[in-house]
Amino acid sequence: MDFYLPPEGCSYRMAVVSMKKQYPGHAKRVMFGVWSFLRQFMYTKFVVVVDDDVDPRDWQDVIWAMTTRMDPARDTTLVDNTPIDYLDFASPVSGLGSKMGLDATSKWPGETTREWGTPIRMDDAVRERVDAYWDELGID
Repeated sequence: MDFYLPPEGCSYRMAVVSMKKQYPGHAKRVMFGVWSFLRQFMYTKFVVVVDDDVDPRDWQDVIWAMTTRMDPARDTTLVDNTPIDYLDFASPVSGLGSKMGLDATSKWPGETTREWGTPIRMDDAVRERVDAYWDELGID
């Protein structure tokens, strides 16, 4: 498990968590765990949960997981009228606002009726051959 508070998220307002999923619904449980773990994290507005094959500190990885492993209706959790930072002027009421959890993990039976795909990765030998060929062609 890895936990990252990106600086773009103003310290604690956004968290990205990578985890080894153990059962259907596990990502949602992690979201609520983040919001209740430490007093400061009850003010975290956005929690993105990804599988442990995704680097939470690499935005390209995180965005890839969000766009390939999420259905917006199924995988977005909204919590309304919940404590929020008094200094967060985006909230409609001082001290109360909403939170959003995004489940960008691979789906298990019970979370989808479709067969879930397996990520395809180039092995190191193929990657090295392609890189060498690109060098020959002058491609960066």
